[in-house]
Amino acid sequence: MQKIHRKIWSLGQTGKNRFLRNTSMEVLKYLISDNSLPWWIKPYFMIIFGLVVFVAVNLAVGIYNIWDSTPVIIGISSTMTPIDKIPFPAITVCNMNQAKKSKVEHLAPGSLGFAMLQKTCYKETNYSQYTDIRHRNETFQNFILNVSEKCADLIVSCTFHQQQIPCTDIFREIFVDEGLCCIFNFLHPYYLYKFKSPYIRDYTSSDRFADIAVDWDPISGYPQRLPSSYYPRPAVGVGTAMGLQIILNGHVNDYFCSSTNGQGFKVLLYNPIDQPRMKESGLPVMIGHQTSFRIIARSFEALPTIRNIHRTKRQCIFSDEQELLFYRYYTRRNCEAECESLFFLRVCNCIPYYLPLVHPNASICDVINFECLNSAESQIFDVRTSQCKELCLTSCHDLIFFPDAFTTPLSHKKVNDQSTYLKNLSSDYIRKNLAVVNFFHTDNYFRSSVRTSYTGPTEYMALTGGIMSLMIGFSVIFIAEIMYIIIFVLTLLLLLMF
Repeated sequence: MQKIHRKIWSLGQTGKNRFLRNTSMEVLKYLISDNSLPWWIKPYFMIIFGLVVFVAVNLAVGIYNIWDSTPVIIGISSTMTPIDKIPFPAITVCNMNQAKKSKVEHLAPGSLGFAMLQKTCYKETNYSQYTDIRHRNETFQNFILNVSEKCADLIVSCTFHQQQIPCTDIFREIFVDEGLCCIFNFLHPYYLYKFKSPYIRDYTSSDRFADIAVDWDPISGYPQRLPSSYYPRPAVGVGTAMGLQIILNGHVNDYFCSSTNGQGFKVLLYNPIDQPRMKESGLPVMIGHQTSFRIIARSFEALPTIRNIHRTKRQCIFSDEQELLFYRYYTRRNCEAECESLFFLRVCNCIPYYLPLVHPNASICDVINFECLNSAESQIFDVRTSQCKELCLTSCHDLIFFPDAFTTPLSHKKVNDQSTYLKNLSSDYIRKNLAVVNFFHTDNYFRSSVRTSYTGPTEYMALTGGIMSLMIGFSVIFIAEIMYIIIFVLTLLLLLMF
């Protein structure tokens, strides 16, 4: 039996030496005892082997940590996107005047209308005396509609793609956080909302300029088959002639209270499927000036490969990953608007008229809720609302418009040569009441930003394999060699046991 064990042990030693002599990792060959080499060779290369393994493992771990902390990188698309493949931006226009003087100057203090006027003008008052509001016919929405300037009076001239168009055919009335405003090129509510919305009004248009509403979203784009005239309208060229020009009338003599400390207008350019927020993002337009907004389009795309990365790691959400309560399409702005709606619904048991109706049966806030609203507005950034908004990550596919604005004062003379609408108006009236606004693209093409994986399986294998191969000569063949020696050792142990 001892002879057999010695023979097995000798066989193991022979196998070990053969493995170390023929392995693909050159450094292991020096670990074989060889009487022809100096005595220090073996410990020297053992130290070297340990050091290079330590360095190689640390470098490989560093690559993994980079991938784990930033699994997604944003690059530039290799192809150019023409501007006629995306919609012209949705544009919301608001008069800073919150109420027409001719409509509200007769309201007496203590009346229901006066209480609504105070809220409209951001003034404090005692609302507790209006507890019988439920028995009144007038609502806050109707009050705003009655005292605000209509789009037909606010936007007096419209030219789009060198075509003079009735402004009421392309602008709709919409409730936003600054009251009743006018909106252009917004996605039709049928495609945008899950149920009926009270926010956009007046969908009538003349037969001559009747446009057909079509669906659009940043992932699918426009439908393949399109009618001859449709909206959201795409851009067709660059320069002011191929953009949108509108003339706004501020009716300064009819000002009662402003959303700011001055007179003028606010405009906002955004994605046609987004919820407009004028207070935070609206851009000022001065009366007596011509303001031009050069449109810089920027879109974001995402490769399907990043779907396997958790949303908190990639920091974006695909539209089909998170369903909203009111909107059909997910965007960060829509998600945050729903968070605010849920906050007001939780605190005041109602939703402000300009926020999405997250539940079809939810009530819209009225005078009886004004005190609660004023208190809740100061607490809008409470913990639960902030936590809700933190979950509203950016859309993986998104379209953003960056307006580059420049302004010039209207001339004292010959200003009426710019538009047929201005021909019969005096220069003094024009400078005191009107503003000319241009929206246009400056480039026919733009490049998208593409979210992609920092490293995929192939890239990660190439990086770590390159480090291991550089440091210790590691290769896939060495894995097979290791498996061979393990099986060989296990076999010898079994033979020794039995």
